[in-house]
This record gives sequence, C-alpha cells and structure tokens, in this order.
Amino acid sequence: MDTYKPRPKELAMEYLEAYILENKLKAHEKLPPERELSKMWNMNRITLRSAIASLEEAGRLYSVHGKGTMISPRHIRTLQDLEGFSQSVSRYGGHTETRLLSFSTVECDKHLAHRFKRTLGEKLYRISRLRIIEETPMMIENAFIPCVLAPGLEEHDLVKGSLYTILENAYGLTLDHGEEKTSITSVNAEEAEYLGIEADSPAFWIVSTTKDPENVVIEYCRTVARIDMVEMSSTLRWNYAGGKENE
Repeated sequence: MDTYKPRPKELAMEYLEAYILENKLKAHEKLPPERELSKMWNMNRITLRSAIASLEEAGRLYSVHGKGTMISPRHIRTLQDLEGFSQSVSRYGGHTETRLLSFSTVECDKHLAHRFKRTLGEKLYRISRLRIIEETPMMIENAFIPCVLAPGLEEHDLVKGSLYTILENAYGLTLDHGEEKTSITSVNAEEAEYLGIEADSPAFWIVSTTKDPENVVIEYCRTVARIDMVEMSSTLRWNYAGGKENE
C-alpha cells in the first residue's frame, strides 16, 4: 500500500501552524520573513507563499504592506474546558469586549421547559451579548437562566463582569459540568450586521448546557459564531477498555 505524503503546500501550512503554536505567537505578532522560513524548512518560497495565502484566506494570518505577515486574532474554544469567554481568550493573549444587546424575561415554552426540566411558563432571563476580540465582532451569545436561581441578575454588570463569576459569587451557584454541540448554520441579516459579515454567510451554531453538581441546569446558551474567528479544539485520550475516544 502506498504511503500517504502530504502535498508541499499542505506541509508548509502544517509547518506554519506548528511554528505559531510552538512559539506561542499572539494576535498581531509577526511571522519571520519568508526568506528566513524558507531557509529554516528548506522549502521553495513559492510553496511557502501559497501556504501563507491559504492561511490568510482562512483567517489565520493577515498581511500588512511594509510590515509582513501577522497572526490574526482568534478564539480557540476548548470543548472540555468550562470557563468564561474572557478567561478563555486571555489564555491566548487576546483583548476582549462585550456589548449587551438585550436583557429580558421570557417564559418557558415546551423546548425550554424540557431543557431546564422546569414547568411551562416559568420565568427565565434571556441575555443576548455580542462578544468582540481585538475590535472584531466574533459571536452572539443568547443565554437563558432561571430567574429563581439568580433573582435581581439585571442589577449586575454583565458587560464588564463575568456572568459565570456573578452566578458563583453572588448566588452561590456551582458551575460543575455541561454539554456542548456544534453544527453549521448561516447568519440572518440582523446577525450579519452585528458580526460584520455578509448575510447568509456560514457560521458555527453552538448549543450548550451548564449544570451544577446535582445536574440542575443553570444556563442554556445558543451561540452564533464566525467561522473565520473560532477554532474548535478537543482532547483525545486512549480508552483502554474500548480504544480511542474524544473527551
């Protein structure tokens, strides 16, 4: 059987991604000049330039005339971690902003009652926020939280403050574990305007549920995220009873 060999451009893209990770390059930091990278990897500059162009198209890199090739700001979403947006982005050296789009109270319909295991008509907070990294809109989060768990939540700062920290410190709620499912959707006109992209552009559709140690649902969240600004990351481990599995 023939051994698979990656194409030169694919290999160059892997080298570039590995270089960024190994050197812990942050958003807006510069890659070495093409000549230096080509010499380092004994690689044709045309191949390297093609790889850089592909990563620019994917939103991983960007070029500034007269300065060189820079690292694009991105949010890496690690599925096995349960942490707030700001904490997650800060691990990668990013600067975040939050804009509160709306804060309202809604009643549990059949779907939400099923999600929260609560009665029809029970009151929920609905919090819609726009998440921004390095002045670039990245995702719209729509979070639902039972009013009975966090009375007076509207009095807290949900722009500068962390929602998870508020729930833990002000209400004694323990965010212990959860589930998250990701699929592909397309943005509508309103979402596109907030995210600064074209209507009907592809986007990640992320649905998550966060629970306390007794499996009580604290938050249910629906998120629309720009594909060019978000990477999904998970950890694989070996399950000796049955092979490899995804954590």
